[in-house]
Amino acid sequence: MNLRVLRDFRIGWRLLVKESGYSAVVVLGLAVGFAACFLLLGYVAHSLSYDRHVPQREQVYRLMQKWNTSNSSGNWNDSSSLPARDAVIASGAPVLASAFIERSIDVRSVVNGHSPVQTISLTVVDPDFRQIFQPTVLAGDLAVTLARPDTLALTRETATKLFGTIDVVGKTVQVGGLPYRITALLEDQPAATTLPYASLAGSRTSIWKDEYRQLVTTNWGSSHGGVYVKLLPGADKQTVLDSLRRAMLSSNFIKRMSPEQIASLNGRDLIDFRLGPLSEAYLDPLIKESSPTHGDRKTIFGLGAVGALILVLAATNYVNLATVRTVRRQREIAVRKVLGAGTGTVSRHFLAESVLVCLIATAIGLLLAWLLLPVFSDLVQRKLDHMFTPLSLGLSLLLGMLVGLLAGAYPAWSAIKVRPTAALAGRGNSETVGGLRLRRVLTVLQFATAMGLTSLTLAVAWQTRYASTLDPGFDAAPLLLVATSDDMRNANVRAFRDTLARIPGVTAVGASESAVTVNFNSTSLQRDGGSPIEINNRQVSPDFFDVHGLKPVAGRLYDPARDKVEDEDKIVINEAAVRKFGFASAQDAVGKFIISPIGADRMQVIGVAPDIRHRSAREEMQPTVYFPGDRTGVFTVRTGPDQQAVQRAIEELWPRYFPNDVLEVQRVSSMFALSYADDLRMAKLLAASSVIATAIAAFGIYVLAAYSVQRKAREIVLRKLYGAGHAAIGRLVAREFVVLIGIGALFGLPIAFVAVQRYLAGFTEQAPIGAWTLTAALVVAALVATGSTARHALAAMQIRPAQALRE
Repeated sequence: MNLRVLRDFRIGWRLLVKESGYSAVVVLGLAVGFAACFLLLGYVAHSLSYDRHVPQREQVYRLMQKWNTSNSSGNWNDSSSLPARDAVIASGAPVLASAFIERSIDVRSVVNGHSPVQTISLTVVDPDFRQIFQPTVLAGDLAVTLARPDTLALTRETATKLFGTIDVVGKTVQVGGLPYRITALLEDQPAATTLPYASLAGSRTSIWKDEYRQLVTTNWGSSHGGVYVKLLPGADKQTVLDSLRRAMLSSNFIKRMSPEQIASLNGRDLIDFRLGPLSEAYLDPLIKESSPTHGDRKTIFGLGAVGALILVLAATNYVNLATVRTVRRQREIAVRKVLGAGTGTVSRHFLAESVLVCLIATAIGLLLAWLLLPVFSDLVQRKLDHMFTPLSLGLSLLLGMLVGLLAGAYPAWSAIKVRPTAALAGRGNSETVGGLRLRRVLTVLQFATAMGLTSLTLAVAWQTRYASTLDPGFDAAPLLLVATSDDMRNANVRAFRDTLARIPGVTAVGASESAVTVNFNSTSLQRDGGSPIEINNRQVSPDFFDVHGLKPVAGRLYDPARDKVEDEDKIVINEAAVRKFGFASAQDAVGKFIISPIGADRMQVIGVAPDIRHRSAREEMQPTVYFPGDRTGVFTVRTGPDQQAVQRAIEELWPRYFPNDVLEVQRVSSMFALSYADDLRMAKLLAASSVIATAIAAFGIYVLAAYSVQRKAREIVLRKLYGAGHAAIGRLVAREFVVLIGIGALFGLPIAFVAVQRYLAGFTEQAPIGAWTLTAALVVAALVATGSTARHALAAMQIRPAQALRE
């Protein structure tokens, strides 16, 4: 039996070599399908493998929390406060717990006499981190690192980045001008982790300033990172959560709440907690935001389905082409049957040929996938470090064999059905009605998929462009953003700000506590006689509004000549806050007083500012209160026409004031597009998929057109003899494909419409898309079909009657 199979493979190989053009087209089409399928399904497999390297990960949980205030999103998140961590440890249950708080730091290292400053990620953890996650220590002592305030542990990659070598234990780096000793070297983590770190320090680290440490470690409402809990034998989840809830309810954080604030919760706790399994962290549907450590389950599996569908479409093309080829080989098949070849022999030969083609295509597809992997990794923004493993390669070859068997089944069945007598007499050179109907169905599927993907691609790209170019509420073009590591309470920062304002070409400098595209701080306030509401707040300098070119809607905005950072009893609110507080109008709000429910502070509204965009178009315009203050270290710089010259001057000025920090100058106009980076990547992935699907569909209809002309040759000749012109012949050829595209549109476009609406539902501000993306997809499909059938339509017009009737 094995010898027969090998012989069938040899015969199949000779036929492929003999018909090199056919072979190249078939193999290349399948190879592209295999490559796309491998990459997309590999991405799905990568997404399902997160945190598998963590020992006993089924016992490790993320401490999740959800706020129930009126201004909160109502979504769960993976961040928790350190008082919550302390309450878990104090529950008495047998648990291990560790914080996981990440931030960027600027580090100076000495390498070959040079001391460059580089930015790295620092993650602060507790001593229990070692026991929970058991990182691989290559050198040094991690326990010592996490116990001392002046030490760091580096991963292999970070050590190489800073020193050019992994021999770093005992060496010293500077952070903020202070020395820190490297006391441990750690192995790099796998890319599929929701807890990436480049360096570790203990929670006693002196890199944290005292003010920040006080905020992080004592405030229940301050969540700067994750808390991870490992339940040891005998621990009960509910017991831990009950203890945590009791600790929160008895804390000063809750006791300071006013009766009005408590009443506004409608019987709910201020914060709900839950323990989410680490194994579900990456694809947890409760986590709504997208990030490098969290993926959207629907998007990921949707891309996997697209990959499988592309492979199906490529295999469909092969079935179409192989079937047409089988029809053309009917005389050869008939001769083989006459010479004694049985049903098993014929079917085995066609299946072997199909498997051979698919295995060759799989090998070439894997090579294409390997070459395209860097581009694909950049598109999905993931480091796909375990795509090409022996297991994945073996499964790919098995998939190739399976596709070969399935794709070869129908051509083999067509070969078995050949009747030698009719074929040798020249009467059997046609396909059955059922076979033709099947291939038309497959062509409809191809075009339905191509049109659906094209429509969805256009919608995602258009919405992304629309959202990223929305008016932020001010002219961002002349603005640059420069962030310092401290704030205006520091004399050095104040001196830098004053020098910055004197740079030629700088017309104004304003300060805030964060970039304009970031605003996650909130507080509880109420108007006189009103109920407490949770509202966003920003601390700004008196010249903040001037720098952004904003004019008051009512009253006045902060004026550097009249207002000081100490004037905390004067506030400015935006138009959304007017509605949130329940004022009748912007004019009505001016002069009114706002108070804090937990204090006696009375703040007067001196003006109403226009709404400006602090977050993406996925969220409503934020009600915001602006306070004057000096905890501001992010400078917005308004420049003249020569923005490049101003940026160069800032770069020259920076080392004089911050020699230990890395400078990053950002154009404010480009920062808004960063909120839609994931959407842009998805649009690119969908675009690539739709191009491949359209190309496959074009090839499929090209093959079908070729066979259609061949099948209708005598009918075309007879029509010509009865006076049909070129236009009539062209319509005859095109009619079939117009119907197929129409049916494909009826199936594909409604599904695409639903997908587009679901995507747009995630935005509060939607582009006016309407049905133009569906129309455009239909037009593209029509143009592709026209181009694919044009050659055969022309050939039909030029058929010579004598030759066609003789055949």
